[in-house]
Amino acid sequence: IRGRAMILFFVGRIVEAREALERAVEVFSASQEADRMAARAAGQDAGVSMLDLMAWAFWMLGQVDEAVSRMAAALERADAVQHAHTHAYAWYYASVLHALRGEPAIAQGYAERCLAISEQHGFRQWLGLSRAIRGICAAVLDASAGRLDEVKAALDEYQRAGYQLGITAQFVLMCQALLLRNEPEAALEVIDHGLSVISHNSERVFEAELYRLKASALVMRAAPDAEAEALLDQALRTARSQQARSLELRAATDLAKLWMKQGRRADARDVLASIYGR
Repeated sequence: IRGRAMILFFVGRIVEAREALERAVEVFSASQEADRMAARAAGQDAGVSMLDLMAWAFWMLGQVDEAVSRMAAALERADAVQHAHTHAYAWYYASVLHALRGEPAIAQGYAERCLAISEQHGFRQWLGLSRAIRGICAAVLDASAGRLDEVKAALDEYQRAGYQLGITAQFVLMCQALLLRNEPEAALEVIDHGLSVISHNSERVFEAELYRLKASALVMRAAPDAEAEALLDQALRTARSQQARSLELRAATDLAKLWMKQGRRADARDVLASIYGR
């Protein structure tokens, strides 16, 4: 169930993923400790990994308090089981959740913990990812001291090693940092890479956010409003189809800003009122 839930989540079937994870947690909670230990053969504690992914799913669905609660439970269980790879897993997922929430200092702290334990134990998968998140957070916290070249190198290394799953989350966060630094051309390059990954392996969970960020980059580059509007409409439709309300709210906010600039105040209010009311 857990593996199926992960696939459902990353292809953008978020509600189905959350439902599958809830069933998996029920089964796990009812199991004996020996069975829980056996489940760790996949590399990390099953209970922690399910709670981590559930936290991401709840955030995407707009249930942000529930997301934080599930992540706190995952971190608490990771501390209880004291299993190194489980700690790396939990800290990475926590770093991404807090980065998505716009909390770079908290995210950086978890990324640094993940990096330290990964270096200690040689967890190759988490080395590049945690190094990238740490660099992205540094760039957001201090644009003049950001290490985005290090981020790109870390992600390139991660992909060269044969890893792909979850990479679009990194592209989204890196693009946000690039736009904060007023680097729309670099952001567009990363976004196009992310969209090519989506077309190749159907990792659609952050597809709406990539469209939104592409619109932001085009606006920064003074492209015609029609191009940005078309991308924001695509972002809205994609987020709605996935019931990804956090991403729908972001796209609606950006579209409302664009329409406000055009004097379309009533349209701007309507597009925001629909999602905000939910």
